[in-house]
Amino acid sequence: MTKKIFETLQRDPRTSPLANNGQARITTLDDDNARKELEAELHTFVCDGQYGRAMEVILQSYLSQQGQARQNAAWIAGFYGCGKSHLQKMLGHLWANTDLGGGRRARDLVLELPDAVRAQFKELDTLALRSSKPLVAASGAMPSGAKDAVRATVLAILLKAQGFPETVPQARFCFWLQKGGHLDAVRAAVEAEGCSWFEELDDLYVSPVIASAVLERIPDLAAGITEAIDLIGRQFPDREGDITTKDFVQLARKALAPDGGELPHTMLVLDEVQQYISDSNDRATDFVELAEALQTELDSRVLLVASGQSALSSETPQLQKLKDRFRINVQLSDTDVETVIRKVILQKRPDAQAAVEQVLDGNAGEISKQLQDSGIKERSEDRQVAVADYPLLPTRRRFWEACFRSVDAEGTNSQLRSQLRIIFDAVKDIAAADVGQVITGDVLFQAMAGDLVNSGVLLNELNNRIAALDDDSVEGKLKQSLCGLAFLISRLPREQGADLGVRATARSLADLMVADLRSDSGQLRQDVAKLLEAMAEDGTLMKVVDQPGLEEYRLQTTEGAQWQGQFEEKKQAVRNDASELSSKREQLLGHAIQEELKAVKLSQGDAKMARKLALWISGEPPAPSKEGVVVWVRDGWGCSEKEVRDAAREAGADDPVLHVFLPRRGADDLNARIIEASAAKRVIDHHGTPSTNEGREARSSMQSRQNRAEEGIGELIGDVITNALVFKGGGAEEYGTKLAAKVQSAATEASLARLFPEFTKADSAGWGLAVKRARQGSDSPLEAVGHKGATETHPVARQVLSTIGAAKEGSTIRAELLIAPYGWPQDAIDAVLLALHRDGTLSAKDGSNNTITPGQLDQQSLAKAKFVPQQVRLTAIEKVGVRGVFGIPGVGVKPGEEEAKASEFLDEMENKVAQSGGAAPLPAPMAAPLLTELRGQSGPEQLKAILEAKAQLQALWDDASTLADRKDKRLPQWERLVTLLSEAEGLPVHQELEPQVAAILKQRSLLDPTTDYVAPLLQEVENALSAAMDQAQKNLVQVLAAELKDLEDTAEWKALTDEQRTTIAQTAQLPAETIEAEPLERNQLVDALQQRSLTSRAELADCLAARFANARTAAAQALEPNTQAVKLSSGVLKDEAALDAWWAAKRAELLLKLPQGPIQIN
Repeated sequence: MTKKIFETLQRDPRTSPLANNGQARITTLDDDNARKELEAELHTFVCDGQYGRAMEVILQSYLSQQGQARQNAAWIAGFYGCGKSHLQKMLGHLWANTDLGGGRRARDLVLELPDAVRAQFKELDTLALRSSKPLVAASGAMPSGAKDAVRATVLAILLKAQGFPETVPQARFCFWLQKGGHLDAVRAAVEAEGCSWFEELDDLYVSPVIASAVLERIPDLAAGITEAIDLIGRQFPDREGDITTKDFVQLARKALAPDGGELPHTMLVLDEVQQYISDSNDRATDFVELAEALQTELDSRVLLVASGQSALSSETPQLQKLKDRFRINVQLSDTDVETVIRKVILQKRPDAQAAVEQVLDGNAGEISKQLQDSGIKERSEDRQVAVADYPLLPTRRRFWEACFRSVDAEGTNSQLRSQLRIIFDAVKDIAAADVGQVITGDVLFQAMAGDLVNSGVLLNELNNRIAALDDDSVEGKLKQSLCGLAFLISRLPREQGADLGVRATARSLADLMVADLRSDSGQLRQDVAKLLEAMAEDGTLMKVVDQPGLEEYRLQTTEGAQWQGQFEEKKQAVRNDASELSSKREQLLGHAIQEELKAVKLSQGDAKMARKLALWISGEPPAPSKEGVVVWVRDGWGCSEKEVRDAAREAGADDPVLHVFLPRRGADDLNARIIEASAAKRVIDHHGTPSTNEGREARSSMQSRQNRAEEGIGELIGDVITNALVFKGGGAEEYGTKLAAKVQSAATEASLARLFPEFTKADSAGWGLAVKRARQGSDSPLEAVGHKGATETHPVARQVLSTIGAAKEGSTIRAELLIAPYGWPQDAIDAVLLALHRDGTLSAKDGSNNTITPGQLDQQSLAKAKFVPQQVRLTAIEKVGVRGVFGIPGVGVKPGEEEAKASEFLDEMENKVAQSGGAAPLPAPMAAPLLTELRGQSGPEQLKAILEAKAQLQALWDDASTLADRKDKRLPQWERLVTLLSEAEGLPVHQELEPQVAAILKQRSLLDPTTDYVAPLLQEVENALSAAMDQAQKNLVQVLAAELKDLEDTAEWKALTDEQRTTIAQTAQLPAETIEAEPLERNQLVDALQQRSLTSRAELADCLAARFANARTAAAQALEPNTQAVKLSSGVLKDEAALDAWWAAKRAELLLKLPQGPIQIN
């Protein structure tokens, strides 16, 4: 007898509903329903995967921290619906080993609890036994609490778990009763009145029942009920806002250990902490402070387990604050989804395994057909899980997984919770069917349609149209299922690398709709094909041919139908425009061949000379090129292969042009793809960016169509390029695997040699070194390229000289020799020009027509230099002679620097000639017309003339040097003579010598070769000045000594202090030092006269008497302030009578002054 599906399952989905409907809720066990739900969850708890690993890590951390100053906290992160709440709920009940009645406990119901976790729970029980306190688990969802009271919210969860009221004032009231030993009695008295204890606590401030019960236990508390109520209200006031952390710790200790003893081992589970904190920095800060207190102030006896959708390593600033407080991090994913589904829903009874396996093996052919042409077709490993997956086929499971990922970008349905619900409902629907019935692929759409509409993935208008297809008939239901599947398939990625190859073809849709493996699916497949055609006719679906022979069906929206109609119109318009088709095809072929040949890099010979590759895409022959290899491209749409081959043959074996023929392959397919791509682009450009969901979907569909068409174009064009033919001039075909390789080979081996037949004459890798040596002045720079003869004998040098002709600029020379038929390296051309310029074969002038001497030319200035062949050339011996001439004035010359040093040589010669004379009394400098003549020449002609005038130049240098030496000797003496003579004015020698000095100046005879006129005159004036200076100095010394003695002998001067004498001496300008009468040396004469001339010396002697008289008067006045200075003067006194008369007059004058004060006669 055939088994029913439910008979093969461990749990009958018809009678064993999905625990908590796939969504865990952290609640207390207040009623039987909550207990039954918990039992079901524990029975189906799969913890051999990431759940088991998470529990092991969390428990191990807690146990290892016992006795430490700090307990660790755990953070469980994971996307929406991944099972965070489920794990937390199970962990809490397994921790406390919740009593479920009838001798059953939570850990007993979990059949596959890992051994390591079970051992950890056993160790935890041992710790609890030692403390004589049962294990405590307090669990709650944070978002259900007060948003602005973090500590009060968490405390409420602890209080509720321990049987206390959740509000702080009521809890404090209970703790007060408990401290006095009255709690149980008061509660019993309240409940004896038929009242709920917790409801009365809610009315604490107005409850006469509680007040009466308290007075019954504590009669002295108040005079009556009213006073008791008032007292309770004042003692335990209701306060808004949060409590402090200190209050939290105190109240938590009282809740966990009412007896005041050690704390029990406690797990505090807080669900959705991240949702609670949200974007509030204040709540995040408060929670961090609370977490710190839980870990450090409760004796390491409280394990905090919190959760959120994001890991703490995320960039969310609020979560970053929590990072250091949660050292145990658990990240959940959907890796265990398949395992959970198989164990919770699909797990088979041992006695039914064989029956299921027999049906699957017997219908292996039908199973193998499923999506056979896609990337999710049957796999060899499917046999290992086929029985475990039944009634869901592995192929359809993979199809569902792909659909989940593509239509549920937000991850709300692809997670454990929703998949459990969808598969459970699907299994339940066919549970009563015979084994062999399977879940059809469309079930996923039916289950997710509502969510997809809400998320915007499925347009509401489209969903309504699909739903309307179900008219309660078999055909209507099948139509609805097919359209649902078509929608899911349309959402699968088509990009290369992500495309699974699933298409909404009649075959694939029928594969997914096979419901009974044992029945012949032929009729179903016919019905599916028929209905699809009908729906395509009536516009429900649209038929798309993305690949030849592959018809795919897609859902059609109202706006999509408009886009589709316009697309068909544009296709027809492009199809009818043959010129546009041809132009587009040519553009595509041209672009493709350009991309293909970008990889071709041509270089020629040992010189590695880079060569250009020029594409010519036209039916007309290309113009000859002198710079690179021409590739003439023609295609089979414009000519035949024979025409291309014949054109290559007629060009001849010396022609460098390469002929490429692109064969006409896949022409019809290529036209079709071009038409589709162009039409789709026109429709997209016409509509722009739509503002409605329908429009955006239509644009996306059209864009996808354009992309697929362009991908097809790329493949077809690539095939044409791959099969392209290459012919060399003369008609020989170049063979190879790729077009680029064939062009590379043909161009390198044939075309370059044909285009540049003269290239071998300059083919060397050493031209760079040759340039360097030519710049350095090497006599044989071309030895770097293996040439040991004279530079002008090298083939390149001969051609350079031929190209120059009478004269030519460097840039022009380069331009002619860089192209065909030469194609020489620029270094080759430059090296030869530099070498020929160095050895004198060429002269060069710059843009200002100034001669460029050898050594001054480099590759940068070479382009603008004008080169002229030289008629005069010096031999090596002559160059040595030139260098010898240059040595006359001491100009050093290295080989090759002769022209460069010629100007310096002439400068030195002219400088020496200029030194042979000067202004009067010097004669005029020597005349040197030879130097002027040489200066007017340049290049080799100049050097030749210098060499020929060697004797004249030597004589000129010698004569000029003799005069210059005489000038250096006599000119300083002349200058001394003139200076001393000016100082001797007033002496007889001045009048005697002045005419002779004037004669020397006038006759410019200072450098007279036979007579030195200056020396005797200089000696004479020096002798006269020396004598005069000695006499003047003696007079000055005598006057100074006499006056100084007179001053020092006066009584007044002696009576003064040193300070007074110094002040008077400075005021009277007395000499500060004694003047010595020492004779002067001749070399000191000028300096002495410049310091004090003869005239100033006489004047100083005359004024010394007046200065000392002033000093004597000042001295007298210093002692007698009224002292009068009187100067006695007289005429010539010839006799005694005259003297008496003069004295009588002066005596009378002095007597008149005496009354006015003492008299100082000067």
